[in-house]
Amino acid sequence: MSKTPKLFVMFAVMVVSGLASAVAQEAKSPTVYTVVNDENTPDSNGHFNSGSVYVNGAYSARIVTGSYGIDGGGYLGNHSVDIAVINPQMQCVFIADAGGVSGNGPGDVYAYNVATKSGTRTMSGLGYNGNLYGIALEHWGNTLIVGWAGSGALETFTIGANCALTSSGSSASGMGLNLGTVDEFAIAPNGLFVAATYEDGSYGVYPLNGTTISAPAQYNSNCSNPPYYAVPVGIAISPDSSAVYLDCLYGENGALIDAFTVSNAGVTVTNGPINAAGGTPVNGSVTMGLSPDGTVLYIVGTFSGAIESTNVNGTSVTPNSCSNFVPPGYNSEWIYPGTIDVLGSGAGQGLAIPQTAFDTTPDSYLELLRIDAKHCLSAVTQGVDANSMYALSGASYVKQ
Repeated sequence: MSKTPKLFVMFAVMVVSGLASAVAQEAKSPTVYTVVNDENTPDSNGHFNSGSVYVNGAYSARIVTGSYGIDGGGYLGNHSVDIAVINPQMQCVFIADAGGVSGNGPGDVYAYNVATKSGTRTMSGLGYNGNLYGIALEHWGNTLIVGWAGSGALETFTIGANCALTSSGSSASGMGLNLGTVDEFAIAPNGLFVAATYEDGSYGVYPLNGTTISAPAQYNSNCSNPPYYAVPVGIAISPDSSAVYLDCLYGENGALIDAFTVSNAGVTVTNGPINAAGGTPVNGSVTMGLSPDGTVLYIVGTFSGAIESTNVNGTSVTPNSCSNFVPPGYNSEWIYPGTIDVLGSGAGQGLAIPQTAFDTTPDSYLELLRIDAKHCLSAVTQGVDANSMYALSGASYVKQ
């Protein structure tokens, strides 16, 4: 899901000491701060779950939650980390602990304030069985929405003093038309609605008014019909909140994107299968990211390691002149690319993407990629997330 960048003031200094040189560099050029959910379980050498912190792609610190994550990260479309900088005294990192304090659920959300170096754990009656599916998070303003995939519910919380979460008492069913549970969701940039996908091939649009979320209008996706039989997972919403894009999990090579306008939400246009000018085809795509200007969609091939750059115009998604890019280390150091954050639009900007460990290797990674003038990609740096095998979800912000 795409998030609007906010000023991430002095993040590294407040998380860990000894980064004076990095802070000095911030004054000269933008700095990328990333937190990745490590998804540690009781089998992870006795380690509690944590959020690994990176500065410009280099590992710098770890935020320990005191609870446990989930093997494999849950639904791959889930964003299980969110960052909300409310003000200099409230620099909030939210980390989903799908396994909870027992490791077997119910799940919880750990709210950490970088400014005070302290955190609190929030549980909910809707959080049971979160360890089976994972927990999705996203904020808009002072509202955090939690997708409890296990119970199939979307619940809103108010972000309060010291980043503590208080339930608003408002929730809505996260069950699809065919009773599949919520897979992923995204909040519109205008804050007026939430779009969600479900594991049964349907999608929904929920009215949102502050912390009040209402029952959705729901529809079956076009890509779930013959000949594709695909399932929409990842979501992106245009900067003006007029169009929604659904990344359809498809059993063949090529990206498959359903798109609809909010004014006519029941009609989806299927784009694809989209195949790039060259390179390894996208396969098993469940995560994607839209550029802040809404013109380029970057699609991640979960089962091929490839990332595709496509042009966007309204509900149309088409290949551009770029070959698909597979970051270094695929099938040797890492096996699955995770969620993607687009850090800016145009040449010189970049992407941040976690990569989960390959086979029995103990480490996951964070990869920073650069965008060129044609919207093609190249590798910049790879940071090591030591002793974390399931790091598939992250959140990134840029400090100018």
